[in-house]
Amino acid sequence: MRGDQSTAEEQAYEGVIRLILEGRIPPGFPLVEQQVAEELGLSRTPVRNALRRLAAEGLLENRTGRSCVLPGLSRKDLEDLYRVRLIAEPWVAYDAARQAGEEEREVFENLILRERECYFSGDPKIYEVNKDLHLGIARLTGNRHMEHQVKQLFWRCELYVLFFDNFFRRAGKVELLRDPDRSKSHREHRDLVRAIFENRPNEAKEIMEDHIHSTVAMLLHNSESLRAYGGVSLLEE
Repeated sequence: MRGDQSTAEEQAYEGVIRLILEGRIPPGFPLVEQQVAEELGLSRTPVRNALRRLAAEGLLENRTGRSCVLPGLSRKDLEDLYRVRLIAEPWVAYDAARQAGEEEREVFENLILRERECYFSGDPKIYEVNKDLHLGIARLTGNRHMEHQVKQLFWRCELYVLFFDNFFRRAGKVELLRDPDRSKSHREHRDLVRAIFENRPNEAKEIMEDHIHSTVAMLLHNSESLRAYGGVSLLEE
């Protein structure tokens, strides 16, 4: 019975993320437990647990009653989030490169291969690869406090990625990126994993810094492009 509940909760969790990816849940939109359950064809209990999980991870915000909301998006919030991430994650990569052992290398190399496959196939579950990569690097440090901090930052930042990253853009005249070798993000992930498992902490730190800088620049650029075509845009604060 417990296994069935866990499976249903995972379906609800992935279902909510899918609704966001499909543009059916815009920023600021409330997610009412009963309505989400009906939309996904699931009972309320796994949906309730999935919404709580997504709120705890930072992708949603809790509201009174049985609802959550997809947070509004703003330029200031985006810049603030990535400023904090820029303080934390390069040092996470640095520590990971000092701690990483050969026994974990295959896991991360497989993540890079999965990311390539997602680009070629257009699989939106590339967000899972991105999550496993960044949170996995945090786990390599052996610092549970750092891992918790990165997890909270990651999911809140991922909301902007789901709306404005080149892979997910879905409004206006956009070119969907399906070649991993043309993706700066993919190349940075590949080089980052290599530096970590060759135990080159300074290089890993530098690559992560460049990765964060280029990501926020891309997200800001794309948000302006989508505004011109009537897509989701950042609020000015």
